[in-house]
Amino acid sequence: MECKGDYGFEMIAADEIQEIIHKERTMLIDLRSVEYYQNGHIENARNFPYEYIGEWQREIPSGISLILYCEHGNLSLLAARKLRGRKGALYTVSGGYQAYLAKNDF
Repeated sequence: MECKGDYGFEMIAADEIQEIIHKERTMLIDLRSVEYYQNGHIENARNFPYEYIGEWQREIPSGISLILYCEHGNLSLLAARKLRGRKGALYTVSGGYQAYLAKNDF
């Protein structure tokens, strides 16, 4: 894991996702559009498109950890900035879904 610093979230590698899910009460969030999500996503991820973050962020239970990912990692960083300060750990997947695919040889 990369250092959290003053950002309020941690950047993680794609191969760390399962480790965090097994250690913490976690929700895995796919920030991509519904179309991208339907064409493939990380197992057990829920689709909450970034463009609707103002609506869905109120639905997320307080106190659970969130792992955010998008296609390449850029939108997840923006989302993490908007969500920082909430109760519960906040992680973004460095390289996004493409890094996950590369690590898992899909």
